[in-house]
Amino acid sequence: MRISNREIVLGGLFGGIILLLGFSYLGYIPLPTPAGAATIMHIPVIVAGLLLGPKFGAIAGTLFGLSAIYYFLSIAPPWVLFPARPFIGVVPPLVYWGIFRILKRKEQSFVRWISLIVSVFLLIITLKLSYDKLGISFWFVLLSILLILVIIFWIRSSDPKIVSLAVASFLGSLTNTVGTLGLAVIFKIFPVGTAVSIGVLHGIPEAILAVIICTPLVMTLEGRVKG
Repeated sequence: MRISNREIVLGGLFGGIILLLGFSYLGYIPLPTPAGAATIMHIPVIVAGLLLGPKFGAIAGTLFGLSAIYYFLSIAPPWVLFPARPFIGVVPPLVYWGIFRILKRKEQSFVRWISLIVSVFLLIITLKLSYDKLGISFWFVLLSILLILVIIFWIRSSDPKIVSLAVASFLGSLTNTVGTLGLAVIFKIFPVGTAVSIGVLHGIPEAILAVIICTPLVMTLEGRVKG
């Protein structure tokens, strides 16, 4: 398999960023929750997958997984910490390709309405979970504001490419949250209620952050870095 100059440059760049963030602890933000920390490690993994495809995305996710073992081994075993991480770089490009092909064939008004419906649905679910688990608090307000920003972003974007990248980034981040917390529940690291609380506190903000950062970053790099 021939590797292009673009793949060498971007693969080395994102690999270095992931190793730096992961093993210097800069990619993990300590929080007083059962999970111990939130993460921004998923950001370079998702971008790598979207720019370079699922194979390179899997490699980037594997590096993330190794750093997660290094950081969280005192909380959970490797078979909980590692398995979901490689898929963080695999899911986004597959989701992006699928959604983009569908939306390219549809009218722009269809894209706009789908974006609005999905955004409102996410807003309602997040506000409900925030109220049930956290009460009216800083997190409630923060999640609400972030999701409103996502709604505005999606409604203003009638470009199928932007919508596809946003959805792919969101689902890529949720792959990390759902996969890791699901394994934590299966292997009895956390009870279901604790896993849901961690998902609300960490997973949703991380997914929104992925949309806000990954979407414009991928579009910018895609146009500037040629093979």
